[in-house]
Amino acid sequence: MAASSTSARPHLVTQSSTHTRYMEMLLDLDKIPRLHNIYASFFTWLLLAGYVVFPATFTTVNKSNKITQAAQTELERQILSEVRNAPLLYIAAVCCIVGSSGMIWLWWKWRSNYIWMINRIFLPGLLNSLAGLISTLVNIYSAQNGDFSVTAKVTVIATGVCSAITALLFLLYNNWALSRVKERHQKEMDAEATKV
Repeated sequence: MAASSTSARPHLVTQSSTHTRYMEMLLDLDKIPRLHNIYASFFTWLLLAGYVVFPATFTTVNKSNKITQAAQTELERQILSEVRNAPLLYIAAVCCIVGSSGMIWLWWKWRSNYIWMINRIFLPGLLNSLAGLISTLVNIYSAQNGDFSVTAKVTVIATGVCSAITALLFLLYNNWALSRVKERHQKEMDAEATKV
C-alpha cells in the first residue's frame, strides 16, 4: 500500500533559480516608463519630420527672374539661389537637432537595456533616416532635375551620416552586444538544466 501511494504523487517540477542578464533586460522592459516610450516615438518621428521638411528648402524655384531682379546685392542673389525657404530650413534643422538630442538622451538613460534601445531608438532611427535619405534623393532627381544645391548636399550628407550611425549602432548592439548576452543566457540555462 505504501508503494502505490508514493507512485500517485505528482512529479516535483523545480523552477530555474537562474536569473540572467537577458531575463533582466526582458523584465526591465516593463519598468521603463510609458512616457519614455512615447518620448522615443516622438523623437524618432521628429527626426523624420526634419528630414521630410529639408527637401522643401532646395532651390530651382527661386531661379525665377522676378525674385532675382528684386535682390539688391550680389549677396542677396547668392542667398536666393541657394535656399528657397529659409524659415523651413530653420524648422527642419530644429526638428533634426531636437529629435537627435532626444534619441541620444534616451540612449544614455536606458543604455543598459539593449533590447529597448534596439527596438525603440536604433531601428526606428535607422528606418526614419533611410526614409529621409530616399525622400531627399527622390526630390533632387525628380523636382530638382538632379541639381545638388548646397542645402541638398547638406541634407544628403546629414541623412546619410545619421543612417550610417544608426545602422552601425543597430548592428553593433543587435549582432554583438545582445548576441553575447543571449549566448551567456543560453549557457546558464543549459547549465541549470543539467543540474536538474
